[in-house]
Amino acid sequence: MFFKLILENENGDQIDMTTTANRYMVSKIDGLYPPAGTISTSTYAGMDGSYLNNAFIEKRNIVISFEMRGLTIERNRHALYRAVRPSKYIKVHYKTLAIDVYAEGYVETCNIDNFNSLTSGQISILCPDIYFYSNLPVYAYYGKITGAFHFPSPESDAPFPLGVYNTENTVSIRNNGDEIGFQIIIDTDTSENAPAVSADSPIIYDAATDEYFQIKGEILKGDRIIITTKTGNKTVTLIRNGIAENIINRLTVGSTWLTLRQGENRFRIDGGINLRITFMHTDAYLGV
Repeated sequence: MFFKLILENENGDQIDMTTTANRYMVSKIDGLYPPAGTISTSTYAGMDGSYLNNAFIEKRNIVISFEMRGLTIERNRHALYRAVRPSKYIKVHYKTLAIDVYAEGYVETCNIDNFNSLTSGQISILCPDIYFYSNLPVYAYYGKITGAFHFPSPESDAPFPLGVYNTENTVSIRNNGDEIGFQIIIDTDTSENAPAVSADSPIIYDAATDEYFQIKGEILKGDRIIITTKTGNKTVTLIRNGIAENIINRLTVGSTWLTLRQGENRFRIDGGINLRITFMHTDAYLGV
């Protein structure tokens, strides 16, 4: 099977581990499948069966086994040591004909046996974040006015649209990966005739479940709000006059950290007539 494997450290130094005849020969990559789940149960007193306490997925462990060949083994070995350092951050780029993803983790070990006739080694990487992420982000946009002007412009004298007025208050975004959190960026209308208060307590609904996310209070002209709903990194940040402020305390009671399910997702926006909203995510995969 064709694949490309590149390891990149926090400084941007890369080691191309893709199979070649004179450098690294990868014999096996373990840990590309979904990580193991941990399930905790307790027994009933005097009854058959048991009940579930909790269930979660363990961290991912990627293990790369390889061989080194050619006339520059020692130089390549030291280049590997410089890029892949125990306890340090590492980014694993993995690409096949059908998928182009990356995972982030920390190097547990980088062992090389260089006293045998065939120099071989093994790299173990622990990934607290269990997902592989696509390198291509996915965007969806909401706004009452959508730009329609494009180049080359029409050459005829017939009228052509500069923009399209949106009569819907919904937006769709497709998730081809597993269920995952995403980012919502709310921008205000900053045109000369825009109102000083762009919105008051806007609400974003999940059209399928009626779960919602609401920020109470006024959103002023020039404000930008960045919402992240990813597990382990849930934030609500207001940027006003170039100053960032945590406004997670402005969430209304009942608000839900919305996620993207597999397939098509539709969201409904109430109170956002003067807002431009960007929905952004990267497809995430438990296994590749």
